[in-house]
Amino acid sequence: MPHRIRYALQDVHPRRMFAMLLISIFSVEAAVMLILPWLMPQKSSASFTALIDAFLLTGLLAPLIWRLVILPLQQLAEMRHQLLALTLSAQEDERCRIARDLHDELGQSLTSLQVGLRIIEEATQDQPILDQVRQLRKIGSDTHEEIRRLARGLRPAVLDDVGLQPALERFLNDLSSIQDIDTQFESCSPDCPRLPGNIETALYRIVQEATANAIRHGGATSLKLNLCCSTKDVRLSIQDNGRGFDPVKSLNAINSESPFGLTSIFERAWLCGGDVSLQSKPGHGATIEVRIPIPVDKVDHGQDSSSGR
Repeated sequence: MPHRIRYALQDVHPRRMFAMLLISIFSVEAAVMLILPWLMPQKSSASFTALIDAFLLTGLLAPLIWRLVILPLQQLAEMRHQLLALTLSAQEDERCRIARDLHDELGQSLTSLQVGLRIIEEATQDQPILDQVRQLRKIGSDTHEEIRRLARGLRPAVLDDVGLQPALERFLNDLSSIQDIDTQFESCSPDCPRLPGNIETALYRIVQEATANAIRHGGATSLKLNLCCSTKDVRLSIQDNGRGFDPVKSLNAINSESPFGLTSIFERAWLCGGDVSLQSKPGHGATIEVRIPIPVDKVDHGQDSSSGR
C-alpha cells in the first residue's frame, strides 16, 4: 500500500500533469482535425462538422482525463481517508494509554498517600498536626477525584464497558459539576443497542468538541443533547443557548483555521460515512445535528456489551 500511494503522488505532480494534459489535448485535436475531412460527407454543414469534432474529441480525451486526473484524485482521497483514520486511531490509543497511566499510577500513589495520612491522623492527638493532616487528606482527595475526571475525559471506561448512552450521561453530569452550565439529556431509544466501536468513539468525541465550543466560544449556559438510535442509523443533536455564529463563514473557514473547531466534528462524522448539519445565527445559539449510518451486520442486539469490541 505505501508504494501504491507514493506512485499516485508522483502521478499527480502539478507541472507534470499540466504538461501532459496540454500535450494530450493538442495531439488529439490535431489528429481529429486531420482525420475529420476524410470522415465527413462533402456537403456536410459547419454545425454538423463541429458536432462530430466535439464527439470525437470528447471520446478520445475521456480515457486520458480519467487516467491523468480522476484516478489520481481518487487515490489522494483514499490516502487522505487512510491517514486521517490512522491519525485519529493513534490519538485514541494515546488517550487510552494516558488515561490508564493516570488511573493506575497516579491513582494508586494518591490512594497510598491517603492511607498514610489516615494512619498519621489516627496515631496523633496533636491538634495542629491533626488539622494539617486533614487538610492534606482533603487536598489529596480532591486531586484524586480530578485525576479520575481527567482519565474519564481522555477515555471513559463506561464507553467501552456499557456503551455510548451511559457514557454521554456521565459526561454531562461531570460537565455540570465543574462548569456553570445546565445540561439536559434525552434519548428517543432507551434500549439503544451497542454500536460499532468507531461510531461510539466518534459520537462521544463530537459531543466533547461541540460542548467545548459552546462553552468556550459561545458562552453557553444551557446545553441539550438528544440521541436517537435505530437499526439503520444513529442521530445526535447538540443544542446550546450561546452567542451563536455564522455557519457560512465557519464552513468557509473549515479547510483553513476554523475558529469554532468544527473540523474535528466534520472529519469524525465523515470517516464513519455520516453527515453534519449546522443551524445557528449570531445571538441565537447553535444546533449541531449528526447522522451516521449503521452497517446492518454491525449492530449488537444481544445483552453482551463486549461482543465485537
